[in-house]
Amino acid sequence: MAVETKVSRVVWPGRTPRPARPDVRPDGVAERGVTLVEVPIALAILGFGLLAMAPMFTGAVRTNASSHQLTNANTLAREKMEELIGFPSTDPRLAVAANANAAGPTGTTSTGSGSVVATSTVCDNDLPRWYKPSTGAASTASTSPGIGWFAYPYTRTYTVEQFTENLTTRVLTPGTYGVKLLTVVVRPTSGPFPGLRQTTQSVYVRFRDASPN
Repeated sequence: MAVETKVSRVVWPGRTPRPARPDVRPDGVAERGVTLVEVPIALAILGFGLLAMAPMFTGAVRTNASSHQLTNANTLAREKMEELIGFPSTDPRLAVAANANAAGPTGTTSTGSGSVVATSTVCDNDLPRWYKPSTGAASTASTSPGIGWFAYPYTRTYTVEQFTENLTTRVLTPGTYGVKLLTVVVRPTSGPFPGLRQTTQSVYVRFRDASPN
């Protein structure tokens, strides 16, 4: 006698079977990539973006070059100032000619109100006119020494002024002065805005042997 066993699936009340997700892809149609119309549109958008960013890069390069230029100018001015304040008051590089109260480089006619300037060649540019980066050599020749030489990118001059101890009354040589005002000016000759920007450093120096000049 055969015994049949029948297994029936229990369905919970209120539960409905989950429908199968239909295949939304049409038969015979494969997935597509970028169309020929989308490619030039994307390239045009990228081009506009790069054009908008180009001035930013140009401005950043100019700003960095200008900062580097001013840093070098400040260094050259400070170097000269430290050199000048180390000289005694009787040193020719700090002397002011008779009947004048200031000394300056060639072409200087005034250093301020009430100044009487006597030009002094020691106040002229003391930096070289040419330099060779490959060897570090420098030259003061009026024309380029040859291939590989470049114009030195800075000029450096200074002025000397005499005052009494109140720092406002100017003193004509050979009068007795109390302090001297030293002013160093460094001007770039190349790079961004050549000749239009300059670095100026000034210091009042009191000398123990202020008189005679």
